[in-house]
Amino acid sequence: MLRHAAVAVLLALGAAACQKGNATKAPSAEGGAAKGDLEARVAKLEKRMDKIISILEQAMPPNEPDPAVTYSVPVSANDPQIGPADAKITIVEGFEFACPFCWKASPTIEQLLVDYPKDVRVVDKYILIHGPPALPPGLAACAAQKQGKYAVMKKLLWSKLFNAAGEIQRDQLAPENLEKAATEAGLDVGKLKADMEGESCKAWVKESQETLSAVGTTGTPSFYINGRHLGGAMPIEDFKKVIQEELTKADKAISGGVKQSEYYAKVVVEKGEKKVKGRFED
Repeated sequence: MLRHAAVAVLLALGAAACQKGNATKAPSAEGGAAKGDLEARVAKLEKRMDKIISILEQAMPPNEPDPAVTYSVPVSANDPQIGPADAKITIVEGFEFACPFCWKASPTIEQLLVDYPKDVRVVDKYILIHGPPALPPGLAACAAQKQGKYAVMKKLLWSKLFNAAGEIQRDQLAPENLEKAATEAGLDVGKLKADMEGESCKAWVKESQETLSAVGTTGTPSFYINGRHLGGAMPIEDFKKVIQEELTKADKAISGGVKQSEYYAKVVVEKGEKKVKGRFED
């Protein structure tokens, strides 16, 4: 829409300029001369507009995801998951352990798993916002997943990384304190350290960044409820509203023949929008 409007303005300006330029000239013997002159002017203006748009797109922040649009957010084998694999609702959570709003949102996500034990699964993707210090706890949680204790480790890390006022305890990001948390969670610390340094957990972080950036994620926490975006530590009622709407859609599709175990992959991922539209895209 923005691009169309801009081009329309350019056309009007080009036509006005052409008329002004021709006002003092005698009519041309060639009937197509004026038209050709206008087309050349418009082509030149459009070329300039393309350059301006390119500069603006680089300078301006990315467009935010549209909460009314269903985005394609694929789930990787590396992604930690909590809840039934065939759940009708998949909440993809983009988060980071150094993010206070992620900490604030964590009780809401835990409550949703309690309130919808058969219908909701949470799939986690790790987004680095606060730089290298935030990476080790993410890798530790990933490594805990390989010992079947991701949910335990995630909850424990939240309890240690932030105090009751939501202030981060940066000393808890240190490797020795992460190892203490792993011991408390009943993990094999030697295996945990090896998995933290392995390629699988590093690939999880890389894949997380790539997948969510494509659909407009620029901050944390960022949630996609069956592909529909909800950003920030929102009230649980906001989540439940979208969940109920998506449950209605899922029930209709499943009654129509879509297998429940394939609903997310077939309907959300395959048919969802692959990226957020740019500011100047139609």
